[in-house]
Amino acid sequence: MIRTGRVVQTDGDILKVCFSRLDACGSCGMCGGGRDDAMVKIKGTAQVGDMVEVDMPDAQVLKVSTIAYLIPLLALLLGLFIGSQLFSGQELYVLASGLIFLGLALAGLKIFDTKIGRQAQWQPKLIAVLGAAPEEQTQNRD
Repeated sequence: MIRTGRVVQTDGDILKVCFSRLDACGSCGMCGGGRDDAMVKIKGTAQVGDMVEVDMPDAQVLKVSTIAYLIPLLALLLGLFIGSQLFSGQELYVLASGLIFLGLALAGLKIFDTKIGRQAQWQPKLIAVLGAAPEEQTQNRD
């Protein structure tokens, strides 16, 4: 998936790129309370305000999304199930076991994220620098 975004910050060869939300996303608000943008850090060379094209690997985006949502949900349900088997009739302990399993899953995902975040096939790639954003060009003329 190739997306166009604007560089909002640079730190050496690391660019912080802001993308507008896709029209297909709608306005359900599930992605951070209805934010209209998303940020990603990539390696490359550009100036603040430049528009850039970034290739986000489709298969990896789908895999990461599935892992990020499915694993914690399954861990919570597993924790609730095991808690209900161990602590029959004690809802507070059942809830606690579900939350413990959820916490363990989130900690595992953090470790997994750190590990795969270093691998090139999981990284978005800068394809092209398109130049200054249109609104920046009109401001520079004034």
